[in-house]
Amino acid sequence: MHLTLGSHTLSARADRADEGRWAYRPDVDGLRAVAILLVVSYHVWFGRVSGGVDVFLMLSAFFLTRGFVRRMTGPTPVRPVTHLLGVFRRLLPAASVTLIGVLVVVWALYPETSWRGVWEQTWASLTYTQNWLLAADAVDYYARSEVPSPLQHFWSMSVQGQAFVLWIALLGLCQLVVRRRGLSPDRVVGVVFGAVFTLSFIYSVVRTATAQQVAYFDTGARLWEFAAGSLLVVALPHLRLGAVSRAVLGWAGMVGLLVLGMVLDVRGGFPGFLALWPVLCAAAIVASGTGESRHGPARFLASRPLRAVGRDAHALYLVHWPILVTFLVVNDRTEVGLVGGLGIVVLSLVLARALTWAVDQPVRSWRRADASPLVPVAVLTTAAVAVALPVGAWQTTSWVHERAVEARAQLTNPGAAVLRDPALAEIPTDATLLPLPTLLEAEWTQLERECTGEWATGAEELRGTCHETAHTARARHTVVVIGDSHAQQITAALLPWAQENGWGVVHLIKGGCSMGLDEPGMDELCDSWREAAVGLVEQVKPDAVMTVVTRSDAGEDDEKVRAGIHRFVDRMSDAGIEVLGVRDNPRFAFDMFGCVADAADPLDCAVPRSASLADSNPADVLARPGVHLVDLTPWICPDDLCVGVIGNVAVYRDDNHLTRIYARTLGRSLAEQLPAQWD
Repeated sequence: MHLTLGSHTLSARADRADEGRWAYRPDVDGLRAVAILLVVSYHVWFGRVSGGVDVFLMLSAFFLTRGFVRRMTGPTPVRPVTHLLGVFRRLLPAASVTLIGVLVVVWALYPETSWRGVWEQTWASLTYTQNWLLAADAVDYYARSEVPSPLQHFWSMSVQGQAFVLWIALLGLCQLVVRRRGLSPDRVVGVVFGAVFTLSFIYSVVRTATAQQVAYFDTGARLWEFAAGSLLVVALPHLRLGAVSRAVLGWAGMVGLLVLGMVLDVRGGFPGFLALWPVLCAAAIVASGTGESRHGPARFLASRPLRAVGRDAHALYLVHWPILVTFLVVNDRTEVGLVGGLGIVVLSLVLARALTWAVDQPVRSWRRADASPLVPVAVLTTAAVAVALPVGAWQTTSWVHERAVEARAQLTNPGAAVLRDPALAEIPTDATLLPLPTLLEAEWTQLERECTGEWATGAEELRGTCHETAHTARARHTVVVIGDSHAQQITAALLPWAQENGWGVVHLIKGGCSMGLDEPGMDELCDSWREAAVGLVEQVKPDAVMTVVTRSDAGEDDEKVRAGIHRFVDRMSDAGIEVLGVRDNPRFAFDMFGCVADAADPLDCAVPRSASLADSNPADVLARPGVHLVDLTPWICPDDLCVGVIGNVAVYRDDNHLTRIYARTLGRSLAEQLPAQWD
């Protein structure tokens, strides 16, 4: 009898503990509020990342797993497909309204140079692939932008959406095993997500150590944070902590969460093992609120103000970042200040409340009023079409305009040709400046295909950096353009001559890695890339190589020969390869394209040549047989003035790179400086 009573007592305690994890947790809503307030405040005032997003990722899996586990053995198991549709019905409408609002604001207030990037990120955000787009940009030298994206924060929504698809599939399999085998839901879920946690955590640590910028956006490196939320659901009934222990645990978690962003570089060190900090802090806070305790943080977190903010947390996350970025763009600032920041926070709270009231609450009410599976399909379709139609129409309209301008370009956009033939200067007053701002990203000079034949190499260092013109394999003569993005851009001036004379052109280009063999590169892999590239040239022995041999810098006293360029020239001479040494173009302390696009008169943006270039070409010291120097300065800075527009073509695409269009108009000037025997 005693044993039976003891058994019933233990069973009753277990039932109460189990019921506790299904009950509504107002303190967890408050925790969501703390997390979103940390995200917003750190973004607005500190320009840093707080770790609050990591808390959101863990809690989203916590709630999703809790709903599944509770029903796994009951009479109404979860239907995975229906549940998945329901999850996205909850998320997508508010996100779509935000995307539409951002499109309107960008069209009205942002520079046209940012439009194409916003279109691309709108599609990526709508399809929950924004994180992969940002991961690619994080390691792309050419993806730098002066204007921050108002949609960058959708990366975490994309990670969350991808994880939800995987989680519902795994939980559906767990439910199937539990119902067919009669196993414990906690045990099955614990094993499955314990394995996910282990594998993802190991991958995250390794990936963060080797490619942190990519790892930050990598879903695989984040799955363990979701798995931690699932494991917390399984662990809660088994926690046996006293009131004092729970209070200490909870407040320790709160303090740890609040100081995290001040102590760690979250953006630069996550999501490896350092991300355990916010995840464990959040777990400690959730665990501390599982029982009665007057001294823990649960009562504070369950307060009405925090629950109100927690209710709007999703909407607040959506709206705060576009508001912040728009403030910076419109005011041309990099910081908001105290007053500006308060205004941004207040406006974000107001718009978040409006978004929750106007979109989220009606969607929830419709769900409760109509359980038909057609409802989420209708909601998702409407939300997707509402975004796809305006962004698609905007892109189409822009494309039509671009083709019309392109058709008139030969007559209205002569570029450097006006410096050779003044008669061409009579450009119609309504002519459009090229390149169009929406096509600025297309202004990088790219060759047609990856290297083939003897230029194809298995060297890992050269992967993705070797390209050639389509006729290179058939050409009797070949010139290799080697070096950084400045060498890449001047290639556009070489291509007309190469095509006319039947020469093949090969690109060995890595952004930020010049042929100044003693220069520090912008990439830590520059030295190994340079050696592999030079080695390939020495092996194949083309007729000539072309590279930029000087370096100009805005505000510097003098332009200089690149450090170590002598060693490069010596190696080419030893291999019997002729060298075309091109003088660098000017660089500026501001975005020249942005300046001329906004200026009433492009001459307002002009800079004296002496501000960036030396009086005479420093590369003259390299002159020797087999070395041919090319100086295009008279056609880039006519009359010793470096202007942003020549012949109705923008000379620069940013603060230091020539546009592809203008560089191509330099073709005749470059051809005149090539050796006569090459024709």
